[in-house]
Order: sequence, then C-alpha cells, then structure tokens
Amino acid sequence: MRKILVAALACGTLALMPASASASGPYDYLLAPESACPGQSNPTLPASTQELIMVCMHNWARGQRGEQALLPESQLQRSSRKKARDIRRCQQFSHEACGRNAFYWVRRVGFETGAYGAGENLEFGQGTMGTVRGAMSAWLNSTVHRDDLLTPSWKDVGISVLDAKLDGHPGVAIWVAHFGYHGH
Repeated sequence: MRKILVAALACGTLALMPASASASGPYDYLLAPESACPGQSNPTLPASTQELIMVCMHNWARGQRGEQALLPESQLQRSSRKKARDIRRCQQFSHEACGRNAFYWVRRVGFETGAYGAGENLEFGQGTMGTVRGAMSAWLNSTVHRDDLLTPSWKDVGISVLDAKLDGHPGVAIWVAHFGYHGH
C-alpha cells in the first residue's frame, strides 16, 4: 500500500489588514478573475457557496498550470469540515488541532483505504483576507501551499470554511482544504 501525506499550514492574516485592503503577490496571476469564479470577494455568501467558489478557484489555478481539475469528494468534504470545527473548538490553528494527527479526520471518514494520497492546506483571515479570493491568494503566494494545491496526482478535494472567534477575534474565516487520490 502506497501512502503520501502532505500538510501545509498558512500563516493567517488575522486583524493585520483592514477589510478594504487587498493583498497581492507574485502568484496572484493564478487567481481566477471574478467572471470565472463569481462571488469570490463576497464573505456574506453562505459557506457552502463560498466552498464551491473555492473549488472553482483551485481548478482555475490548476488549469493555468496544465493540471486536471479536482472533483469534490464527500469524504474529504466531511474531513475538512471536522478539521475546521476542531480548530474552532480547541482554538488551535494547527495541523494537529485538538492534539490530533493532521490526517486524523481523513482516516476517520474512511478516505484512507488502499493506495491513496492526501494533503491539507489551512488558512484563516478577517475581512478581505478571509474571503475566497484572500485565502486563495495567501495559498498561492506560499510555496508549500501552492505546491500542495497544484500537486498533479490530486484528483479529489474537500474544502470547508467556518466563521469563528479565534484567539479572541470574532469574524475569522477558517479555511481547510483536503486533497487526495485513490488507486495510484
């Protein structure tokens, strides 16, 4: 059985930038335009809508690099949601939130079967930095996160966002992306 596990932790941008600020970095050219993934800067959309927009953003960036699109996968969606809840509940922005291994929930939901690989990206932010576009910009402008989300072998994805009070700051968006594949 072959396993690949990758975890990448983004440095969150909690309360460091005003809501009207916009981040930009050298890899923002991989950000989808609003016309390709509408609503990416609207934090008032329902979480499920923001999550679908984030999948669109991932697939747009992957397409720019010639990689296949990721398919939403129910087990990875459940594992990413449970991981986000752990971060919020334990107030630990960490791959090991609540003292659990980074891939605890990937295993618990049953994704870890046969030959598989899994990866995880985390991000948090407030205001503009908590939006789909802000979180994706942070991931793209971090080498380890960009490499993770553009990994050619990933086939499936589950992405969750939760509104939280983190480290005493309300209105924080916690983003969790779980990537994976089976059968390689």
